Amino acid sequence: MSSPQQRLDEARGILAARLREIRSAAGITGRDLAQQAGWHFSKVSKLENNKQLPTEADVREWCRVCDAQSQTTDLVASVRNVNAFYTQWRRLEETGIGQVQRSFLPLYERTNHFRIFQHSAIPGLVQTAAYARGHLSKIVGFRGIPDDVDTAVEARMKQQEVMTTGARRFALLIGEQALHTPYCAPADMAEQMDKLAELTRRANVSLGVVIWRPDTSIWPPENFWIYDTEQVRVDTVPGQVRVKAPGDVALYEKAFQALSESAVYGDEARALFASARQEWAGQT
Repeated sequence: MSSPQQRLDEARGILAARLREIRSAAGITGRDLAQQAGWHFSKVSKLENNKQLPTEADVREWCRVCDAQSQTTDLVASVRNVNAFYTQWRRLEETGIGQVQRSFLPLYERTNHFRIFQHSAIPGLVQTAAYARGHLSKIVGFRGIPDDVDTAVEARMKQQEVMTTGARRFALLIGEQALHTPYCAPADMAEQMDKLAELTRRANVSLGVVIWRPDTSIWPPENFWIYDTEQVRVDTVPGQVRVKAPGDVALYEKAFQALSESAVYGDEARALFASARQEWAGQT
């Protein structure tokens, strides 16, 4: 697994390469571009060689001079993505995990279409309180952060109100492993399976269980949440990545579609929940 710094350097390098390709395709020299943009030549060299991160104004001017306005939107989003590419969990959770859970609410409230993939845990929006407590407690213990799980569980339950207000749509894909991963006591896991079964009957919820199929085109190693077409949240072990470049968001949408085709829904999904419930109930 590449480190966060390596991923950030890679993203910056890709952005610099795209700027260089745009200038080259336009058939103009770096000196010509600098002159038309009113810059010192060294700035063009620094931007193309990843010695300086461009501003949004820089890429807009670059595209104007190179007659590549069609690429402006994607490049501006790339700049924003790089600027906010990696936020360390440690900084987010300095005072506990509760504030992190509360910080998600404004984004949830302005999102109309949620697409969520989690391979080994139930997504927070559909967790029972007991499951949420167990899940968040494991995070607190692993990262060694202040224990404010009570506040975090309360915030997570508050988040779930978006599922019953407004005209929002929710497409959730859960890896089959999540049904068998113990985040709480067996009786509480059985209760969580009941909740999942109930959710399959809601009109605004599409809930699928991703099962192994030999023809599945992709198995992402990370969990990801797609908020409308605005951005994607990717959770890694050490931190959180926010993806906002339209091209990158589109790739996650493509991945979600591929996973959707490997999932089972309706009666088939409920049968899996019932089987897992029986398994957990047998351990009580």
